[in-house]
Amino acid sequence: MTYTPRQIADYFLYIGKDDTTMTPMKLIKLVYIAHGWNLGLFNKPLINESPQAWKYGPVIPSLYDDFKSFGNQKIEKEVVKPELDENTEKFLNKIWDVYSKYTGIQLSAKTHEPNTPWSIIWEKAKQYFNTFSLSIPNELIKEHYQLKIQKK
Repeated sequence: MTYTPRQIADYFLYIGKDDTTMTPMKLIKLVYIAHGWNLGLFNKPLINESPQAWKYGPVIPSLYDDFKSFGNQKIEKEVVKPELDENTEKFLNKIWDVYSKYTGIQLSAKTHEPNTPWSIIWEKAKQYFNTFSLSIPNELIKEHYQLKIQKK
């Protein structure tokens, strides 16, 4: 099943309500990474919006718009647990278990490494024109996370 980015973000906010490092950057990167792993493991998108390659990394525009008012501060927002299927909750709990220990800056560094989907799209864009954002194809994200699976 595919969800809105906000549903996935709200789940992370719900389970991470005590996480003092939950900034907009961390939240966006968590949703992006979960989307990537979902593509890599299950060959299907988790969210119904294409991530974009912005100058400072992969971004999900609707989440950026929803949470930019928090700047680099902790997101202080009460959320209701969204309705997700059981398998998606288990999957997101695993993503949380692995990645919640990182700050937004640390997660951002992971998504900026050479040969990540963001770096591939951003480097190509810089060669041809100066742009603020480009969509990152799900196929490229899926291939990246499938390679990570093969390396484990």
